[in-house]
Amino acid sequence: MYPIESPSLLVTLAVLAETLSLVLFGRANTLWRSPGMAQFPQRFVLIRSVMVIVWVHLGTAILAPDGLSTAYSVVDLNSMLLVGLGIFGGLGLVLFTLSIRSMPAQLVFFGGSLHLMVAVAVGWLLGELISPLRLVVIAALLIAQMAILWRDRALWVRQQGALRFLPFLVGIIWGTYFPLYGIAIHQFGFWRSLVSAEWGVLVLAIGWAVLRNHGRWDDRLMWRNMAEQSVLSSLGQALSGAALWWGGVIVHSILTNFNVLVNISAFRIRFGETLQSKYVLYFILYVALAIAIVWGS
Repeated sequence: MYPIESPSLLVTLAVLAETLSLVLFGRANTLWRSPGMAQFPQRFVLIRSVMVIVWVHLGTAILAPDGLSTAYSVVDLNSMLLVGLGIFGGLGLVLFTLSIRSMPAQLVFFGGSLHLMVAVAVGWLLGELISPLRLVVIAALLIAQMAILWRDRALWVRQQGALRFLPFLVGIIWGTYFPLYGIAIHQFGFWRSLVSAEWGVLVLAIGWAVLRNHGRWDDRLMWRNMAEQSVLSSLGQALSGAALWWGGVIVHSILTNFNVLVNISAFRIRFGETLQSKYVLYFILYVALAIAIVWGS
């Protein structure tokens, strides 16, 4: 990434990048309910991962200062660690797809409550500043999430077996993954980390597809939906990485907490799912958050 000196500009760019990333992922996530996902999710994840690798390499070749050599300038043990990190993040993707294909969207995205707590804790351990303003924002978001979770507890009770725990497991995985991804970006560079992590996701997707029956491959709608999903998620992941680079782990974790509102809105538009009035709180907090972080930095 290219150097920027102004702290206020860095935070502003992080807010803009993560906002656009959430919008792109909101659309991309609705595609996980494509026909066939309920029976053969591993087929969809594999196609998506192959296409993402293509788009990420194309973007790196065009945008990186030294093209693809920026991502492959060094291949060593650290490269394997980055791939391993991608496998870890890919596990969160797999569990997310298993939950979003059948559970109400408002339940799935409440894994973000653990994402918030885990990511902030990891960011603090890494030495990031938790200012009074950020503490207030984190507390407000956490209280709002807990209140909504309590009011929706009847929906959780109706979920069968281990399915009800998947969103929380996803929150733990991604709440740990993104801070570590942020460390990787700062230590090994944006482009190398981005490409290596996506290789890890692809390795996991290949393993999952090999171990499980993946169904037919001549489904045109599947190819079209996963092509769109791969483009949107590639751009979203790159923007999220840029937000980590510019704003740090804690700013990133606060902003990603609003994936609930964005995704619930997307699922409401696409599938007619109910958007309850309590989720409007997230929109109000989001606007206040963006203004407060920029002007308070």
